[in-house]
Amino acid sequence: MSIRISSLQYMYNYKVALNRAYQKQTKLFESADGSSIHRGSDDPIAYSKLLRYNVSKVENEQYHKDVNNAVAFMNTADATLTNMADLSKTIATKTIQAANTYNTSADFESIAKEMFSSLEEIVSLCNTQQGDRYLFSGQRDIIEPFTISDETYQRGVAKTLDAAQTRFFKNHPSEGDSYVYQMLELTDEDGNEYCLDNETGYIYTKKFLEEDFKEVRTLGYTSIYDAQSADSTDAYYSSLQKLLTAGTAGQVNVTDTSVSDFFQVSDYFDSRGIIQMTDDATPVPKTLTVSISTTDANGNTTTETKDLSFNTIGQRIVTYNGDTSGISMVKKNGASDLMSDIVSITGTDIFHTDIFDNENSGNDPSGVAYMNNMIQVYNKVLAEDVDWLTGDGVGLSNAAHNSISLSQTTIGARLQLYTSVETMLDKQDDYITEDITKVSSVDVAELATRLMEMTALYNMSLSIGGRILPVSLADYL
Repeated sequence: MSIRISSLQYMYNYKVALNRAYQKQTKLFESADGSSIHRGSDDPIAYSKLLRYNVSKVENEQYHKDVNNAVAFMNTADATLTNMADLSKTIATKTIQAANTYNTSADFESIAKEMFSSLEEIVSLCNTQQGDRYLFSGQRDIIEPFTISDETYQRGVAKTLDAAQTRFFKNHPSEGDSYVYQMLELTDEDGNEYCLDNETGYIYTKKFLEEDFKEVRTLGYTSIYDAQSADSTDAYYSSLQKLLTAGTAGQVNVTDTSVSDFFQVSDYFDSRGIIQMTDDATPVPKTLTVSISTTDANGNTTTETKDLSFNTIGQRIVTYNGDTSGISMVKKNGASDLMSDIVSITGTDIFHTDIFDNENSGNDPSGVAYMNNMIQVYNKVLAEDVDWLTGDGVGLSNAAHNSISLSQTTIGARLQLYTSVETMLDKQDDYITEDITKVSSVDVAELATRLMEMTALYNMSLSIGGRILPVSLADYL
């Protein structure tokens, strides 16, 4: 029995075969871009790997952009801090020069001019921008962070403790030149000077703080706390009590209704050290009322209430308008670590804190503590206060310089870290590209050969089909 194949069936089979040849040719043409995988159906397992590798590549490129931005940001900050450190070193040097008792008034004036020029330049550098972002403004980087007032304010004067005073009165070794321990200076109506420890509430005569405490140490007491806890069985107890009661008031008895259990700096000064005024019709600076005990030569102790005025100095004030939040630029995948991703330095990082805005003051950090301290040093140079410059002035100017240098070291370490990460990201990019190549690349020589074969077959099919397919009515028209 014979089977007859119709011309329509013949034509259908031919078109199916021709379309398959065309699809194979098209698929080979797709691989001309170097990839053998363009859809999941090409190779499901390899395609899933390719998707993961592509995601890793995109992430790596984003981290690379973050690192590049961070490196550019920190390079500018590092260069700026270098200039600021040089200027603060100049101020420290000029402070030592001003502490020379052989200076004339003209010398003091000349030194003060050079110092103020350096101070203005530091403020200007503090407002450096990278593009439209301020470097040292924290996350408020579109706002100019540092401004200096045209008018003068009454800022509190603090006694800066040296290493020996820190060990005795704070029972703590000095933390280094980038941190200062201080007490507030006060004066009574008779001109007697005192120093107030805001952390303990104890008040001492300035003479005891500067000189007489050394006698207490010769009795074998290494700190004021040891001396205050001594009992009558101690061999030196009598001599000790004369030193303590004659030179101090013991625990301060604060009678001000504005203060509760203990003294708070924030009740009398703002974070920049500007003294607060009373709420009277004619405002005056706030004073502190305390009970002070003294002992005469016969050992008789008397207690009297005194109003103590805080020592202040009129000076221009720098204000920080940024915040304390650092700018974070993520540099690698994995667990989030905001501390290691911070690339910015804030005002508090550069200028640290002092007695007016540290954690014991009751105020928030001002971001300008050491900046305003340097301005105070400048004003003391103008006032030719050699005694103050020799002790407090040199200590404050050195602390300011070391604080800026420490900030420079911090940003330099972070810059080095990001530079290392940049090298690591380059290597990771190479590895990811290699993985993508392995899973999706084609053999170019093989592809070229197969493409030529399929092209020849397709063209031959078209030619043969044109010859053997039945002639249609259209061919005669």
